[in-house]
Amino acid sequence: MKITVIGGSLRRESLNLKLLHHLVRAIGAQGPHVRTVTGDELRMAMVDPEQAPPPEAVALHALVSDAQGVVIVSPEYNAGIPPHLKNAIDWVSTMTPNPFRGMPVLVASASPGAFGGARCQVQWRATLANMGAFVHPLGVAVPQADHTLAADGTPQDPRTAGEVQKAVLAFLDFAARNAPRP
Repeated sequence: MKITVIGGSLRRESLNLKLLHHLVRAIGAQGPHVRTVTGDELRMAMVDPEQAPPPEAVALHALVSDAQGVVIVSPEYNAGIPPHLKNAIDWVSTMTPNPFRGMPVLVASASPGAFGGARCQVQWRATLANMGAFVHPLGVAVPQADHTLAADGTPQDPRTAGEVQKAVLAFLDFAARNAPRP
């Protein structure tokens, strides 16, 4: 199974990038081949249907198309979706075929606040469902991540670690049962 993990903020010390690295390790430990798309790979010109997609969008489209599941690790900006990440996902969804149609997706987030990025997850769920994705009902929201996550992204408290592991295992089972068929 191939899982594509997309996200993090553009900041070097991003809490979401730390969480992304932990999720990559947790997913990889279960056997799937994991590919990541982060940072500068997500810097793209704004979507313009009259222009050809940028090379970064074409590459992301190929990775998503080849996956049996996608994990989006998203920061929350002003209780919403960050523009760089939304733009990258929008580019992919405008290409034919739309690889998000029928794709199992897990949404994850981390923030220093009390909600762990859960407010942006509501918007991601609506956006991804509109694209035809199968969004897993469990999400990963890590509140107070500036204290909860170690430098390598590993959750330091047993409850958060258990919730993250539970979501990873449930998502991998969901992806195996619902992955797009060639």
